[in-house]
Amino acid sequence: MMTRLNRLWVRLTLAFLIVAWLAISATAVIVRSTTESSFRQYVQEREAASLQGVSADELQAYYADTGSWTGVEVLLPGPKSDGQGQGQGQGQGRIRDSSQRGAKVSIADSTGVVVASTDAARLGTQLDGSARQAAIALTVQGAQVGWLVQETPTTQILGEAETDFLDKMTDTFLITAVGVALLAVLVGVGLSWQIARPLRTLTHAVEDLQAGDLGRQVLVSGSAEVTELSGAFNAMSRDLAAGEKLRQRMAADIAHELRTPVSVLRGHLEAMLDGVFPLDARHLAVAYDQTIHLARLVEDLRLLTRAEAGQLPLKRVPAAPEALVAQAVERFKPLAADVSVTLTSQVAPGLPPVDVDVDRLQQIFGNLLANALRHTPQSGRITVGATRQPDGVLFSVCNTGSPLSADQRLNVFKPFWRAEEARERDSGGTGLGLAIAQQLVALHGGHIRVESEPQQTCFTFTIPTAS
Repeated sequence: MMTRLNRLWVRLTLAFLIVAWLAISATAVIVRSTTESSFRQYVQEREAASLQGVSADELQAYYADTGSWTGVEVLLPGPKSDGQGQGQGQGQGRIRDSSQRGAKVSIADSTGVVVASTDAARLGTQLDGSARQAAIALTVQGAQVGWLVQETPTTQILGEAETDFLDKMTDTFLITAVGVALLAVLVGVGLSWQIARPLRTLTHAVEDLQAGDLGRQVLVSGSAEVTELSGAFNAMSRDLAAGEKLRQRMAADIAHELRTPVSVLRGHLEAMLDGVFPLDARHLAVAYDQTIHLARLVEDLRLLTRAEAGQLPLKRVPAAPEALVAQAVERFKPLAADVSVTLTSQVAPGLPPVDVDVDRLQQIFGNLLANALRHTPQSGRITVGATRQPDGVLFSVCNTGSPLSADQRLNVFKPFWRAEEARERDSGGTGLGLAIAQQLVALHGGHIRVESEPQQTCFTFTIPTAS
């Protein structure tokens, strides 16, 4: 039961219903109260305009002359003696007419006790709150001395008519409330179902994702919040699928990379143990080279993993770009000379210092230069440069040779990717150099890219200047 009540569509429906009931209830109370007050005021004002009763000024003058309400009955409408009738004149005739119409007139003292009335049953009674609200205050010299209460026949029967009217109005509001409640339930169910439907779709998609269906996509629709949530889910699902594919490819590539040197090492050791190969320095050197290759592969994997996780610390210091380029060129000049490749540098003058880890930056240059040497033909040229950019210093490593295709440029920074699989593997590369260079540049707050022309390929990366 609690699980059903906790559903979004149930909660929204109940919310619509409660809001509708509260609105109807508040409206009924306000309208009833306003109608009752306005109805009474209207009747009183209408009857007061037509009533020829006792004048408040006349009563106040009487009290001012006598100092009390004793004998004030002579001013009330009703049958009088001849002397009294002559004393009152034509005004009493009008009052007598009012009495004949059934009007009731009462006078109370300042404490609210009725001291004179055309209705003998009211003498000595206390005015209640509603009577005082309808009464006229009598004052003499700024002090209240009594109350004048005049009830017309219409006012006397108002209670019954008012009750009947208000009861009918209450019944009308009750019927309206039931109708509005039913409408609120229907609208609430429809809207809540429409709102909750994308969430149910997302829930099923998450369950599929949990079951291993990576890359699951949902239709982006609904409100702005639901659309944003759906878009975020789709992006997360795509990233998880891409990450899983990368993990599988990495695992396969690592296994493949390790299999070759391990197989070569094992074959040479078995051959030497079986006496097929002599146990001499030449065959031991082959096995030793494979252990070096394995060690380099493991170290590159460790470095790439730490760099991707952002756990590779950098010892950053301000360094001159021209010095960094000169150091990289000096290290690789002998290697370039061995393969008949010309290695030069082009550094713009007046470059600002950059904030770098010098060893890691030289590792970036080393990976890029090693890659350039493998792809530069004999008599080719490699140029290491540095120029000023608005966001830092742009370093470049350009080599002549065959250009990279669009697909090659797209995959060149992926781990274990090789443009020429067989030649790369024979030359001893691990296929991780460019991927490591990309991560090291990112750790420095820069970005790296590759550009390829018909006769030249350039790897460029930007490093922010020292603050």
